[in-house]
Amino acid sequence: MVFNPAVTVRRIDVLIRILNGRKTHKLQPNFVRAYSDEGKVTIGNVSKEIRSPKKIEYVPRKYLTVESSELRNLSQSALRNLRWMMQKDLLGQDMFLLGRPGPSRRKVAMQYLELTQRELEYVALSRDTTEADLKQRREIQNSTAKYFDQSAVRAATEGRILVIEGIEKAERNVLPVLNNLLENREMHLEDGRFLIPSSRYDKLLEEHGPEEISKWRLVRVDENFRVIALGLPVPRYTGQPLDPPLSSQKKYLCCLEEIP
Repeated sequence: MVFNPAVTVRRIDVLIRILNGRKTHKLQPNFVRAYSDEGKVTIGNVSKEIRSPKKIEYVPRKYLTVESSELRNLSQSALRNLRWMMQKDLLGQDMFLLGRPGPSRRKVAMQYLELTQRELEYVALSRDTTEADLKQRREIQNSTAKYFDQSAVRAATEGRILVIEGIEKAERNVLPVLNNLLENREMHLEDGRFLIPSSRYDKLLEEHGPEEISKWRLVRVDENFRVIALGLPVPRYTGQPLDPPLSSQKKYLCCLEEIP
């Protein structure tokens, strides 16, 4: 082996910078930085305007630490994940986070919601989950049976982000409901109402007026409604494969780089 003093000196210099905690762009060519100030969040070359939430209690807290408007507590992998999610959100697309079992996927989703000040609705799927858990439940109030909207319906109508955990555990009778909500932004409710996407609702409202729309019992799905699905890669892990009926969702539920 030929001894090269220049290479040795360069390696020692890199080692000293690492030990001193000085991370430069030369050491990390894909270095991503994130900043947060009033009304705007920037991660790398992606920026998003931040709106004040209607209900601040629905926004996750204590998943981020902001120091001098810069997010210093996040790793480069986490920042790249958040940048990817912000890009999908700006494009109006839903997200699908894959990773090993554990809280990492949920933590990334909560960090994004806190960073962008988005309100949260949460659904944990299991083998016992039914359509009523996603749509409406019938309860007795003041001796009268009434329908109460569940998390998926509230998120769609209020423009919140719906976090669905455990997609691989969903039974076959629940998947078509999720597929219709994700792809078409439509859902038939038990009280006779029908959710439709904002573009179609606004067009019908302009053509027929509010009185006719109320007779049809149509409900507008907010254009800011998004879905973040959390799942495990199947068949590596035990669970239901996504195909079918979510095979058509691959262009909407884009797979994030696997979260450790």
